[in-house]
Amino acid sequence: MKRYLPIVVFLSLILGFSACKKDNVKPNIPEPEEEEVFTKEDTIKDSVFYYAKLLSLWQDYLLPRNINDLLKEGVVRSYTKHYKNAEEVLDAQLALTPTDPSSGKPIDRFSFLDRAGVVSGEIQGAVATSFGMYVFYLTTQTSGNDAYLYVRMVDKNSPAYHAGIQRGDRILSINGNANINYNAQLAENFKSINTYLGSSSLKVKFAKPTGSTAEKEIASVQYNLNPVLDNRVIDHGGKKVGYLAFSSFVNIQQPSTGMLTNFNAIFDDFESKGVNELIVDLRYNGGGAVVTAEYLADRIAPAAADKQLMYHYEVNNLLKSWGWLEEGEGFEPVYFAKKGNLNLPRVYFLVTRSTASASELLINSLKPYMDVYLVGTYSVNSQNQQVTENTYGKPVGFFGLPIVDDDIELYVSSFKMYNADEEGDYFAGIEPDGHVWEFSNFRDFGDKEEPMIASALQHIQTGSFTTAASRVAIASNGRVLTNRAKSINLQENNANTGMFKFQGKELKK
Repeated sequence: MKRYLPIVVFLSLILGFSACKKDNVKPNIPEPEEEEVFTKEDTIKDSVFYYAKLLSLWQDYLLPRNINDLLKEGVVRSYTKHYKNAEEVLDAQLALTPTDPSSGKPIDRFSFLDRAGVVSGEIQGAVATSFGMYVFYLTTQTSGNDAYLYVRMVDKNSPAYHAGIQRGDRILSINGNANINYNAQLAENFKSINTYLGSSSLKVKFAKPTGSTAEKEIASVQYNLNPVLDNRVIDHGGKKVGYLAFSSFVNIQQPSTGMLTNFNAIFDDFESKGVNELIVDLRYNGGGAVVTAEYLADRIAPAAADKQLMYHYEVNNLLKSWGWLEEGEGFEPVYFAKKGNLNLPRVYFLVTRSTASASELLINSLKPYMDVYLVGTYSVNSQNQQVTENTYGKPVGFFGLPIVDDDIELYVSSFKMYNADEEGDYFAGIEPDGHVWEFSNFRDFGDKEEPMIASALQHIQTGSFTTAASRVAIASNGRVLTNRAKSINLQENNANTGMFKFQGKELKK
């Protein structure tokens, strides 16, 4: 059996975060005696434990309490030997972080280990491997106490996209099994539907809103991801309203993604058509590359924001002592560099509980410089009563650290951002200004009658978010009587989302 050292120590921090470790934090762990055999998983466990402690925003809460104990021989292994894999080691460390008052759970619910390079593939390279369709259960007027399976989003260029599957389609059967409604799947803890969605191929029968049906075979294969779901200029009440919907902050600095070209063309088109209002649809956008959020902020912000503070970072005391926050370093403050000629007094964001991380950073960074309005959604609680939803609540981010193998990357919550007004602790999410029932009128992205878009257009015209689509019939006992999503997590073949810093200047030793 191959012998592995107890810990692999390098902080060359992928893509530009080089030479940032200090000489006195290298673990003083000797090479094991010949009779000691360490597996590869032992090495991964040790590395996860070590770097989680070194990099975490909540460093003081993680074991060992005294960070200098990491240097003592055998200390790391004394902790990690009790866990069967690296994921268990990480979970144990995250469980020690402070309690989030909004959830009653440990505040770091974000850090993760990526063993397959999914993040770097999707966010960095705009390459995904999946069916490219995202489904959910929807209670409708015809489903009674049950719920049917619908498509809420489809990736452009994906197998589902080329099969003609679109947002709003109802899935009638999968692999010939029509028993995929909510109640039937609930009885088996959604085993069948999650097995289907996690497989390599499917035969899907689906119905269009028009009533026509089709059956197609699709495979989970690699495709070039285009996160732009829709972009157009809407003429509304004498206003030119730019509309942009996209699902991920794919890294704009990677030429292979094509995102810089795409976004430049979209905003240049907005400018040439005289757009004076803007709606940015981030309802299913879980985040991505920080640099893409910065680019969009520079395109959206008014001219007066140029050269003003966009946001600044917070890191743990150890990393701060290494000078990571100083001017000229990788986590230096970020300032606006206004791009283009849009000079908007306000912007509208469409958000849901799935709107997270880099999406929230974009929203928060613009707030000190312009009127920022959020259209959110209603949901139901356990008593089937109407409640409002905030965005996800992730003001922290990470960078990928390769450990043991280049394709195994650890993402530890290492930094938090604050805007120019020192706002940045939105762990409970950002609260919208208005709310609608998203599926009370199930329309595609860009449709003026879609409830969230209609609410923003209503505010542009009247100053009020109230629309016919946002109102809902509620029975005398307070129970909701509208189309609504069922709260269940179905397997989706998409990358972990978050706020990723993929590049930066060389950090101080």
